[in-house]
Amino acid sequence: MPRSRGFTLVELVLVIVIAGILSAIAAPRFFQSTVYTQRAYADELAAALRIAQKVAVASNCPVQLTLSASGYAVAQQAAAGNTCNSTDTSWSTPVIGLNGAAVQDSAPAGVVASPTGTFTFTIDQNTGLVTLSPATTFSVGSHSITIDSVTGLVTVS
Repeated sequence: MPRSRGFTLVELVLVIVIAGILSAIAAPRFFQSTVYTQRAYADELAAALRIAQKVAVASNCPVQLTLSASGYAVAQQAAAGNTCNSTDTSWSTPVIGLNGAAVQDSAPAGVVASPTGTFTFTIDQNTGLVTLSPATTFSVGSHSITIDSVTGLVTVS
């Protein structure tokens, strides 16, 4: 009688056990979304910084992006007639984005941006250059956001 071809039960069980061990070790690494969340938040912060810089240039009024551990918000000084009120220290006027909502958001869980602080875009009347403070580079997880203090160009790496 000819012998049938195929796998033995031991071989099949061994393959299933090895596949189970590999999936238990490798699957969590494939489904970990922290890296993607950090990059998305870094891109979102960069977009908010670009909006702040452009509003400062267009309105000729300073704009602040306040970055904290819990999120960020972009605001301007209150208006005084057709110009900005340079004595306003409350920065109470939120900057409105293209979607009609204030440019602000909360940080995703587990994502940390540092250093935190207030980034202010002002326009130098003599040169037209954009200046900001307190830093030109900060990080979101493993990603770095750099702001060129001369041109206001925002890059994410």
